[in-house]
Amino acid sequence: GSRIFSMTSAGSHRVVRGYGAVSAAKAALESHTRQLALELAPRGILVNCIQAGVTDTPSMRMIPNSDKIVAEVLARHPAGRMTTPEDVAQTLVALSDPALTWISGSIIRVDGGEDIAT
Repeated sequence: GSRIFSMTSAGSHRVVRGYGAVSAAKAALESHTRQLALELAPRGILVNCIQAGVTDTPSMRMIPNSDKIVAEVLARHPAGRMTTPEDVAQTLVALSDPALTWISGSIIRVDGGEDIAT
């Protein structure tokens, strides 16, 4: 069967100064993911949303005060590191395995416990 993945962040359910528009969009995306999962299930299409932790990417480094964000994440993260693009990619590969057919409509945290530690 086919797979559809969307990407969200903890900002969908946390209050972050200056993040209002993105927060609302992420919350709507999560709702849309659940709705699509329901509507596409009869066709065998699985729909899930990946909630990655703060990931050090070139686009993240363009955020004002990104160095402060990185320092805060590293200070509070249970594993003492940030999410990597490879962490997210490995999860997508695993969820794309044809043997996995019963996970749909889920918000899947790929953050090493970052969201629950704050």
